[in-house]
Amino acid sequence: MADFVQTMKDWRRMCQHMEKIGGDRSCDICPLGGCNAIYEDDGNTDCAEIEEKVAAWAAEHPVVYPTWWEWLENMGIVKAKSEGSRFFDTTRMYDNIPADIAQKLGIEPLPKA
Repeated sequence: MADFVQTMKDWRRMCQHMEKIGGDRSCDICPLGGCNAIYEDDGNTDCAEIEEKVAAWAAEHPVVYPTWWEWLENMGIVKAKSEGSRFFDTTRMYDNIPADIAQKLGIEPLPKA
């Protein structure tokens, strides 16, 4: 069984994604068929099935954080992307920021395109 807290975070992220791409019709494209999967539960809801669908969606839509360069640019520390710099090594600047570091810095994941 998956971690409940992670499942709920993934469900929230999935719902936000569906609202972003589907707008008022987000429930029509939701793998769960909308929020009635839980809100209108008559006691016969298969929670394991909901967990599986949420986990499958989360696996297909991993959280992606910006690159170091994108973050520094957004913070106003660097101005424009360049292939190199005489001040510091930019080799790793185009790598995405690891999740644990991003969370400690309070960096939000990139919106899914």
